[in-house]
This record gives sequence, structure tokens and C-alpha cells, in this order.
Amino acid sequence: MAMQKLGWVRRAAQVSMNDRINTTLLYREVQQFRQPWIWVVLLFSSLAALTAAATPFFVGSSWAQNWILNLILILFGIIFGILFPILFYIAALIAEVRTDGLYISFYPLLFAPILIPFNNIVRCQVRQYHPLREYGGWGIRYGSQGKAYNVSGDRGVQLELANGEKILIGSGNPEALVRAINVFTNL
Repeated sequence: MAMQKLGWVRRAAQVSMNDRINTTLLYREVQQFRQPWIWVVLLFSSLAALTAAATPFFVGSSWAQNWILNLILILFGIIFGILFPILFYIAALIAEVRTDGLYISFYPLLFAPILIPFNNIVRCQVRQYHPLREYGGWGIRYGSQGKAYNVSGDRGVQLELANGEKILIGSGNPEALVRAINVFTNL
């Protein structure tokens, strides 16, 4: 498996199914964007985008006269009215503890999972955090406390790596994730 080093965190360039099958899965958590307030915001923004896209078909100006603007409105409607909500619906943060390390995937944004080998983890603890204040929101974020992977809630697992890098993984059950990591790290 080809690996590219990013500090102490290694990004798997090609993590084949055989490589993942050869390791034992101890813990897996999948989180998705399912907060009602996100879907209310997405609903209204999608309706606005689709309304803008439909405007050229219902106003009196001729299509040929404003074809570039009309095309832009239609593309805007397709991207923000249809594709963006689909992306939010299928997006998932996946944390897996396997025998060779901690894998973090953020489907479909990270095409290959990030692998953090256990021997690079020097500290691991459950932590409550403020997603907006500390990291500026949810998703893959950078903030005053390091890097964060989160989709909901305000609890997670704070990792400190041997090079001093800090990574927060949002979790619905951070205690179970810490227990699984500690099986291999003895922290």
C-alpha cells in the first residue's frame, strides 16, 4: 500500500479492500448530518435555488435574449437545489479502530481514509467542545485547538500526536471510541 506522510498522520493513497480486510475491526462509528436545523436551512436554500432556476421559464423575456443568464440560473438551481442537499444526505464521518491504527473517513469528501498509527498517539481523552467557537462549525475544520472532524454534537475524542499535532474526532459515543483506542495504546 502506497503511503504519503503528512506529519505523523499518514494518508492512505490507495487503501484497497484487501488491506482493510487483513486488519481486525474493533470499533466503528458512523455519523451523518441529521440535525433538523440543518435540513430546514437546506430546504429553504434549495427552494430559493430551484425558484431562481425556474424563473427563466416563467418570465416573459425570450430565452435567446438572456441565454447565458438563464443557463447560469439553471446550473445554480441544479447545484444548490439538488446536488448540495444530496451531498449533505450521503456525507458520513466514519471512525474505525483497527489493529493497525485509527482510520478517519469523511465520505465523500476524503477519497481515502486517514490512518493514524497507534504508536503516534501520545494522549487520548473524551472532551466536550464548542464546534462554532473553537472550529468555526462542523465538517473538516481547523481551529485554535488543531484539526477537527465532526458532523454533530459537542463531544468527541481529543488526540495528541507525538509531533504535538491535535486532532478532535466528534463522536456520539466518545467513551467507547477512547476504550477501543486504549486497547492498542495503553494510555
